[in-house]
Amino acid sequence: MRSMARAAPAVVVLALSVRALADVPAAAPPKAPARIWSRGQTTWVYSEPKRTKNALGYVRLGQSLPLRAEAAVKAAGCSGLYYPVEPYGWVCQDRTASVDGDARWVRSMAAAAPRDGLMPFDFALSNGAPMYRRLPTRSEAQREESLFGKAGSYKPQSWGNRGHERLAETRGIGPSSALPWFLAGGGGAGEERPLEALRRQIPHGSMLAYTSSFDHEGRTYVLSADGTVVPADRVRPFRVSSFRGVELGKDTALPLAFFRAKPRPKYRRAGERFEPTGASFAARAWVGLDDATLAVEADGRRFLATREKSGADTVWVREDDATVLRPRDKLPVGVAPGSKWILHSITQGTLVAYEDTKAVFVTLASPGAGGVPVKGKDPVKMSTTPLGVYRITFKHRATTMSPEYGENRKFWIADVPYTQYFNAPFALHTAYWHEDFGEPMSAGCVNVSPLDGKWLFDWTSPVVPAGWGGSGPGGRHGAGTYVVIAR
Repeated sequence: MRSMARAAPAVVVLALSVRALADVPAAAPPKAPARIWSRGQTTWVYSEPKRTKNALGYVRLGQSLPLRAEAAVKAAGCSGLYYPVEPYGWVCQDRTASVDGDARWVRSMAAAAPRDGLMPFDFALSNGAPMYRRLPTRSEAQREESLFGKAGSYKPQSWGNRGHERLAETRGIGPSSALPWFLAGGGGAGEERPLEALRRQIPHGSMLAYTSSFDHEGRTYVLSADGTVVPADRVRPFRVSSFRGVELGKDTALPLAFFRAKPRPKYRRAGERFEPTGASFAARAWVGLDDATLAVEADGRRFLATREKSGADTVWVREDDATVLRPRDKLPVGVAPGSKWILHSITQGTLVAYEDTKAVFVTLASPGAGGVPVKGKDPVKMSTTPLGVYRITFKHRATTMSPEYGENRKFWIADVPYTQYFNAPFALHTAYWHEDFGEPMSAGCVNVSPLDGKWLFDWTSPVVPAGWGGSGPGGRHGAGTYVVIAR
């Protein structure tokens, strides 16, 4: 009887244990990743789960793409899996990509990644500055910055780089945000406690792209696009040019005139002569021309009637004050009928975007400082824009330009927005350091304003899908738009 009494509770306990286990929910399956992140300078997107020479495009460090519902696959050429990304394509999960968005390096560089909008970064001109892995101590800052002179001071640019400081301002940069989380307690973007503070130096005259500014121990620093921090008092921020070209439509059409380097007077007709009205067209302004009214010669000058009025009087301009753009009815040799194409005139300093023979956009653009190229002379060495008919071969939302490679370069222009290569190293791109559009200014590329650069980037092909850093032509992206460089 005693043994039976002892056995009964054991059965009850066992039954209770079974019921308790039944009430415990089963472990949830691992959640499928929603995005894949770039943790390398370039994470390539391929048309299929296969590593190929000509990728569709790429994702930039710190940015990510959403994944499609299709399953990841294992295939040759990838140490991990190939993940399907939106809106199309495949990314190899190798050392440049991660589905772990919480990793320190990925989260840190997301704070330094380009933003949406007109300008992907803020930009500044270096007066000679250090780039720190972590925030320096006072003694480290004194040691590393002693060779740059007094903070807040700057030297003139070299003769060849004087155009690079046209929009650089001497105003200070104030804090725009709180201290980035990864810099707290002596941390850096890639390490919790970097041993050395200094990563490298920005040479005097090179340019910096940054995403935010913040205060540390009474001094403002900026977060560079490469994850380093730079003292704000050793750079000069650039003012963003507001210049923009003209979208053409039913209310605005060719012919029209631009006034390039300086203001030009407006004229009224007084009998057989012309006299200034006292008003002027501003530098880089434009006006529509009345093509139905013949040009008039007076005092050895030709005058053109505009579509502008001063009271009841027609406003006239001197032809030699104006850069005139007229309609055309023929395509250049080498441009296929029905195509989009861009015409840049070196001597006029103009750029026109066409759809077949219909002009849809006109603006001022700066060619190479060397002017019209000379046959037999290297256009790179001569800083000239090469004549010819080309196609856009690759587009970048922002890319750094330099004549050198490697970590210890002596000069670079950081993250040039809306870069469209048509005959590498020559490209059509935004210039954030000057607004002398229409004048020869570049090392051979075609410079346009931020507003014009974005308009052209969105209009041309190949298409660059949302979230991608850049792409090449072919397939869904379309053939590269024609670029015609003429005298």
